[in-house]
Amino acid sequence: MRRDQNLALVSAVVSGAVIAFGLLLLLIGRVNPDAGQRMRGVLLDLVTPAWSVVRAPFDGVGRAIDWGGDYFGAVDRNRRLEGELAAAHAELQRAAADRLALVQLKRVARVRVPERTLIATVRIVSATSGSVVRTAMVSAGSSDGIKPGQPVIGAAGLIGRTLETGIGAARVLLLTDPASRVPVMVVRTGQSALAVGVNTPSLELQDRVGADVPLRVGDRLVTSGDGGVYPPGVPVGTIIRADGDPALVRPAATPVGAAFVNIEAAWLPLPAADTPATTLAPVPIEARRSGAKVPVAAPVIVPANP
Repeated sequence: MRRDQNLALVSAVVSGAVIAFGLLLLLIGRVNPDAGQRMRGVLLDLVTPAWSVVRAPFDGVGRAIDWGGDYFGAVDRNRRLEGELAAAHAELQRAAADRLALVQLKRVARVRVPERTLIATVRIVSATSGSVVRTAMVSAGSSDGIKPGQPVIGAAGLIGRTLETGIGAARVLLLTDPASRVPVMVVRTGQSALAVGVNTPSLELQDRVGADVPLRVGDRLVTSGDGGVYPPGVPVGTIIRADGDPALVRPAATPVGAAFVNIEAAWLPLPAADTPATTLAPVPIEARRSGAKVPVAAPVIVPANP
């Protein structure tokens, strides 16, 4: 009982001293703010080392807990990554075998694949985001071989296609423009669809055909080559909402910060004027507006029965 009384007395004395000292500091701060500030600085210098010593064990325990959590988390992540790496390695081996078989089949069948032709590598000068039209300007024009209807490809993926050309500059129709329609393919499922601009940062996936396989968030889209304007295999975007109708797609590339882009010739170029009408290639709408000569298929006359 006497010990408890002594402890209570010491606690009361210490508490009273702290309260009195605080009141004294408050009074000094009211009367002489400069002196109060100097005293607070001196107390801060005295208390900080002691507080660091008091906090050291608690900080050590906290760091030990963090290290333990990081260790066990790293072990789990390492095991998961090892499994993913093994699966990716097996998939890569299968893909390598498929590529070799495809090359051999093309060589045996003498399959003719159109080549991609680079027209110019240019810098994007500006990009507009209007309420109706979303376009960008590039620092090359007709004097550099740029024509309407040519694909514009950045380092991360497809940017759009050329819309109008001047002598030293050209305007690019971006993927997010409402007039943009890009034939795409879902890499995981092989389904064909259209990536349609809706004047928002995202695209819509419309007119999906092929195997009845549900989409997943994270599915990648690449150009399919249909239509003849865009070469196949160029990244277009990633599915960010698969449960809606239509699904939403985040573009793989954006003109903001893209710096340099490649402008290529149309994957299936326009046929020459003397090309037979039976071998017509798809014609971009921009090329039709530019006045290019597009052959028209001749009518087929069926003779009457004798």
